[in-house]
Amino acid sequence: MDDLKILKALQSDSAPCTETLGAKVTSFSSEPPEIEMEFEAIHDFTHSDGQVVQGGFVTGMLDAPMAHLLMGLFDFKIVPMTLDINVSFLAPTRQGKLNCIAEVLQLGKSTAFMTSKLYQESVLVASATSTVRLVPRS
Repeated sequence: MDDLKILKALQSDSAPCTETLGAKVTSFSSEPPEIEMEFEAIHDFTHSDGQVVQGGFVTGMLDAPMAHLLMGLFDFKIVPMTLDINVSFLAPTRQGKLNCIAEVLQLGKSTAFMTSKLYQESVLVASATSTVRLVPRS
């Protein structure tokens, strides 16, 4: 599959969890391997009188692009299973649009090492690294 077909497939089929996060895949590249996704943080995701997005939602916004990048790179023939994720919360995440870019750090036959960065209005608000097991789709 070429990058445009993968991008269209990622845009046309989404899981309920990514729909909840208001996720949209905006770009996909297999070389270099990179994906960009947009998210919409709504009031229901917040605490502190609506001022800050709860960290679990932020983590989901960092994790989803890493998984989507791997699905695309393997032509949807694998299920990416996050083994661990390390998140750094760098600034408060607010309601509104967010943009996340995920990349491959190292790719093996059964394991991938990934990174992602989440931005709001060009400010880096959180970053993550993860180890992902590549499970063949049955």
